[in-house]
Amino acid sequence: MRKSNNKKLSVRERKEAQQMRRMLIIGGGCFGVAATAGIGATFLDPTFPVLPGEGTLDDRMTRAGIDSHTLDLTPGIVAKSILIIGTTDCTYCRSFVEDGLEKLLAYAKAAGLGVAYAPIGLSESSLGSTRLLAGFARANAAPAEILQTVYAAGLDLRTGRELPLVANRYGEELGLAGHEIKEMLAESELDVTSRIQATMRTFPVQGTPMFFVANDKAPERINMFSGWSGFSSLQGRIDAARIA
Repeated sequence: MRKSNNKKLSVRERKEAQQMRRMLIIGGGCFGVAATAGIGATFLDPTFPVLPGEGTLDDRMTRAGIDSHTLDLTPGIVAKSILIIGTTDCTYCRSFVEDGLEKLLAYAKAAGLGVAYAPIGLSESSLGSTRLLAGFARANAAPAEILQTVYAAGLDLRTGRELPLVANRYGEELGLAGHEIKEMLAESELDVTSRIQATMRTFPVQGTPMFFVANDKAPERINMFSGWSGFSSLQGRIDAARIA
């Protein structure tokens, strides 16, 4: 019976199912939590639960070993006040990147807030785009353009296009050299998966896009919420989280 059901799956669906099994074997429960919670919806209380543990956002990213694999969306502002976690599989994340990202960055720069983005993924395509982000971040391009390019590449990967083809196409558009693209593709799948697990252990994700916002007066108090329903709503929640 199991074999018969599996034959009804497309090649891409079989690959994604295999990838999910591998990730669960390698890393345990953190992926299951996100899958159970659901991607794209808001599940956290609007009173802003506080991220457990100690340290600023920068401290926590460093301890998790992911700071060199996040995208700095506000170069020139050293301390990060907002961390966004998303996946190219999430329609809400795509909508945020298309319609809200540049507005958020304008707001953050005016307020002197540093913003970073960290990718996660469950499927083969989102794992591929997670790998691409670290490489694309080297490009001499505006951070918003880089993240938008990562999401465009993620859509291409979802069609089944091979990662090297997508990496070369979008990497060249961003002005990356051939050796930079090759170096990006050389990272092992295990390293990418381990990095995603480290991200989710340090920053528990209850839905995407997920926002972690530091309190203005006590930067080690980090409030968190998820979801996207337009920029006005997002700005209001960030403003509230900064003083909560």
